[in-house]
Amino acid sequence: MTARITRLTESDWRAFAVIRLRALADSLGERDPQYQKEIAFTAAQWRRRLRDHAQFAALTGDRVVGLIAAQQESPDSIYLYSLWLDPIARGQGLARSLVAAAVDWARDQRVRTVRLRVATDNSAARAVYESLGFAEAAVAGTVEPRDEVAMSLSVS
Repeated sequence: MTARITRLTESDWRAFAVIRLRALADSLGERDPQYQKEIAFTAAQWRRRLRDHAQFAALTGDRVVGLIAAQQESPDSIYLYSLWLDPIARGQGLARSLVAAAVDWARDQRVRTVRLRVATDNSAARAVYESLGFAEAAVAGTVEPRDEVAMSLSVS
């Protein structure tokens, strides 16, 4: 599957809202509190999300089939979250392309570390992260949930 990776802008808010809600419904279900919160977002809230967080999308033609988000959490680190692929796009290497685009953006921000969390049993995602150099990392002062693993990548 050939896809291009692009960073979404505020003008993409409608398409972003649709795919983000699809991702949440697929991953968590429509009864999940996060889905319920975001389904009520206004246009201004969707635009703010795109302004405040870097959102990268994988597109096949004009259809968005994947997302990943990146947020600067400190002057030295970026946090990646919400990697998702449409079920029809899974297993095609698009997750790696999305993560790589977010890591490249992080390098452009001149941070030292990119961090993320992944479900312990999500071996496919962990393999993608590890193929890009991410390794398990302890987070000082926090207790990791049993079902998640923290990972980090040095980019400096």
